[in-house]
Amino acid sequence: MALRPVTLGILGNAEVAGNLIVDTLNAHFALGAEDHEGYFAPSDRYELHALIPAGETVTSQGIHAFWEWVVRCELPYQVLFDETMNERTDDILGNVENPEDDIYINCVDPDLGMVGKLAKAENPMLLVLSNEGQFLDGVTADAAAAALREGIPVHDLSRMLLEITWQHLPDHEPPAEAAMEVEPDGQMALVVSDAPDVTLTAGEVAAVNRTLELAETFVDRLFGELVNEAATLRQSLIHGRSLLAPRPETPAESQGEEPKKTRLEIFNPESGKWEPAGRGRPPKTAQTRRVPA
Repeated sequence: MALRPVTLGILGNAEVAGNLIVDTLNAHFALGAEDHEGYFAPSDRYELHALIPAGETVTSQGIHAFWEWVVRCELPYQVLFDETMNERTDDILGNVENPEDDIYINCVDPDLGMVGKLAKAENPMLLVLSNEGQFLDGVTADAAAAALREGIPVHDLSRMLLEITWQHLPDHEPPAEAAMEVEPDGQMALVVSDAPDVTLTAGEVAAVNRTLELAETFVDRLFGELVNEAATLRQSLIHGRSLLAPRPETPAESQGEEPKKTRLEIFNPESGKWEPAGRGRPPKTAQTRRVPA
């Protein structure tokens, strides 16, 4: 069975837990099991590619956590670089497969450049990061609106891939809908296939309008209340599953401390010492461990 190509772009300044990203995306894109080195087997359904922004203001903690997931899945990715740096951009820029081809440095605005790249990709999806539904920067909201206008689906990774619609972007105007045809006397005309035109009386128009208002109210409640409740329930289920997952013991854990950040070390048999691992995947024969950074 041929794999379905999907291009994932990501934007947002919000913080997000790494295990939330891993659990959500692994489940959604059917990634395989994790091996003893922390890498995931490829999906048997999707061929994934990623677009990641790099710059002083766009490479947030959440973006870096997404990049870590991309590396653990060994996915190809490209970087939209605005030639500014912060403490996280080195990782993203230094791990591309081919810097000359995979780093775009002519993107003055990685947000709008992101939408342009996604619009040309096959089966694109824009992932955004929010703080409980609030975008911490106008860049992400503007890009989400631009993506919706291009017909690109937008999902909030911070809320378990909740679909973003125009109701989540109150400061942006959706595209104007085509106006309904109106007869000279003010009645709306309904054309059904090739049949003769049908005109409605004022009372019939009022009845149809009332039906449409009820349907719109129902849709608003469905997407505004039930979907948000479902997202909260899904978040609780994923969090509960992550708590049940076995965790490798680290020196900090054995002393009753929870490290905020860890790094990978490789045992050097020549020196008899543990040494920091470099970029890329360690050799299969190497002994590895994770220690507090």
